[in-house]
Amino acid sequence: MLPNPILTDIISSKYSLKTETVRPISTISLSRNLSVSKFVPCLSKENKRDVLETIAKQFSTIEGEEFFVLPLKDLPVWQRECLLEHYLCSFDLGGSLEGEALIVNRTGTLLIGINLQDHLVLHGIDFVWQPEILLQKLITLDTYLQSSLSFAFSSDFGFLTTDPLHCGTALIARAFIHVPALRYKNTLAELLVPHQREFAVSSLLPLSQESLGDILCLSNICSLGLSEEQILSSLRIVVSKILSAETAARNQLLKENSTEIKNRILRSIGMLTHSCSLDLQEALDATSWIQLGMSMQWIEDSEKQPFWNPLFWELRRGHLALYNQDSADKTVEKEMIAQIRARTTKPQAERLIIRV
Repeated sequence: MLPNPILTDIISSKYSLKTETVRPISTISLSRNLSVSKFVPCLSKENKRDVLETIAKQFSTIEGEEFFVLPLKDLPVWQRECLLEHYLCSFDLGGSLEGEALIVNRTGTLLIGINLQDHLVLHGIDFVWQPEILLQKLITLDTYLQSSLSFAFSSDFGFLTTDPLHCGTALIARAFIHVPALRYKNTLAELLVPHQREFAVSSLLPLSQESLGDILCLSNICSLGLSEEQILSSLRIVVSKILSAETAARNQLLKENSTEIKNRILRSIGMLTHSCSLDLQEALDATSWIQLGMSMQWIEDSEKQPFWNPLFWELRRGHLALYNQDSADKTVEKEMIAQIRARTTKPQAERLIIRV
């Protein structure tokens, strides 16, 4: 278990990054497997423990960075969820947990998965849309690990991974973009058609088909035959195209001065102000509408505080458990979390000033 003060420091790191606009968030993952071991699905529990020990000890000697090794079998469910939420990570933690672990750094930018889908996944998050800087940080860590560990590598297929599509550089880059105007105008699908062979489209939650909070997630489908720079360059081009289209769509909505849009925004404020229970879908959707209204200067915060960040994060189960429950009695039970979520949004919504 990670001590609460350390976890709070890690989770809170993103709140210091206050910007005037909602920027895309990027994550990058590099998958690696030890050359001396079978892939994870073929490992016994004893073999998984050996792999965990071999990899984990490398993180105790890295200069200039403090890492915490967290065996999953000892990590409470709410802490697992909190970390996955913070890092916008899609690790599947529903297995046996034996011989599996997460490793986090103190600054809250790196999350390492051991014996999940591959022996090692180096995952990082960037909150201000500077994926190239994040990539360099991951490559530096990867290079350090390769000085002590031998990774499975083929001259034909690059780094070998459990999923053949992810061989090569074994890099998965994701961009999370807030696109409420494009969703409302129903023009997003057409915009993405030219890129459907390069990038997969998903929602905030990988296993959900619902569009939570109008967040679009783009990720490269394949890394075989592509360099890291090519993948990031292609992603940046598509994201720039989407951001330009979103800006144009918002300007059009502002010009139209639609009563329907205003009604949705004002009803969202009412929902967050007066509800006693909120599920994640309705809370994030309402937050998205309000943020759209703020970007169009129809709404402002009386205390000049950011709205989307932190609410985008704090509405999720792990974050709600961290910030709103006693340390000895934390739970992610659905009904309790829904009530806490409603109590969390109420004071933030009450601060809003309506300008329409």
